[in-house]
Amino acid sequence: MISTATQPLLGAVNTAIMGHLSDAAYIAAVALGVILFNSMYWLFGFLRVATTGFSAQALGKGDCEAVSLALYRPALLAAGISIFCILIYTVLFPAYATFMKAEGRVLFFLKQYCDVLIWGAPFVLGNYVILGWLMGQMLVRLTLWMQISMNVLNMILSFVFVFYGGWGVAGVAWGTLLAQMYGFVVGLFILACVRERLTRSVVIIRRVFHGKALLQIMKVNGDLMIRTVCLLTINNLFATTGSAMGTTILAANAVLLEIIFIMAYFFDGIANGVSVFSGRAKGEGHLGLWKDTIRIGLGCAGVMVMMWELLLVSGGHVLIEAMTNVVAVKMVAMDYRWVLQVYPVCAAVGLVLYGMYTGCGETAWVRNMMLIAVIVFFMGDWQLTKYWGNTGLWITYVGTYFLESVLLVIFLRYIHILP
Repeated sequence: MISTATQPLLGAVNTAIMGHLSDAAYIAAVALGVILFNSMYWLFGFLRVATTGFSAQALGKGDCEAVSLALYRPALLAAGISIFCILIYTVLFPAYATFMKAEGRVLFFLKQYCDVLIWGAPFVLGNYVILGWLMGQMLVRLTLWMQISMNVLNMILSFVFVFYGGWGVAGVAWGTLLAQMYGFVVGLFILACVRERLTRSVVIIRRVFHGKALLQIMKVNGDLMIRTVCLLTINNLFATTGSAMGTTILAANAVLLEIIFIMAYFFDGIANGVSVFSGRAKGEGHLGLWKDTIRIGLGCAGVMVMMWELLLVSGGHVLIEAMTNVVAVKMVAMDYRWVLQVYPVCAAVGLVLYGMYTGCGETAWVRNMMLIAVIVFFMGDWQLTKYWGNTGLWITYVGTYFLESVLLVIFLRYIHILP
């Protein structure tokens, strides 16, 4: 959980740094840039999630060859996707900028940010595979140091480049890119340290391209990609609607979203643990372990909800003030502080159960859940914002997460662990 929770701090720190440069355009530009790359990388987030599930199931079966293939197959896929992302960037960025309808100054800073970060694609996707495999092998402490050191370096470099180097938005981008490169190198070093778990024979390399196994992986990955497309549709609809309400609303929503992302990643950390043990239970055919995993995971989520509620009630305003000192942006964000308190109550169960579904490879239910959720969000965005503006937008956002939690609980009856 600590390892996972450091990830949104990157966006939060970048937003906070821009928030102290006295111009809302800086915050808005970085917010839109973060959405673009989150969209691109989340689209291929199955490289981490599915790798964790397959790695954990291989560990549960005690199959050494399957453990190796759980790393090699997604690594090959990550390399191909990275090249594809870089090649389509010249078409992707103009289309995204046009879609977001950003103001002139925001667009100028946005391009500075994105032109640098696109080169991080191979390192980010490579890290997804390495992290997923290590988590599935229950080598979580190694992922902890890998993530923390990378993210702390990112924060330091971004701060130095902006406030001491005077690089502005480009400084934040370069700090992030260099940290991504560093994280990938550390990941390769960790794999070298645990190389006894990996088989590197010619037979294994040939099995990487085994048709039936690749189809199974692509089915799971396809379900997760559809889920991610739905999630990105929701996030981009949210950003587009906020952008149409003006730069101040867009910046204030970005501040609140960064805090929400921090909360989400704490729950995602719990979900990672649930995913690992669910995958292991699936590999072993151990129904008791599966039930215990869900019970303990939801219990941890309940404790986390209470901790966040106490923090938000007593210091929610402090979190907002830490993100920006632009008065107009801060005032709008304060008006919507209630969103921060409602979100964990609505989202916790769904975020944690998501880990169980992916760990067991039951990703079709996740796909179905998100298809329903995106339809509901579209209807809320269309109707509620028409009458209630930004308040209606936020009600739609947190309501969609509550729906996701309800649906994943309902779908539990269809999960099969025993062979």
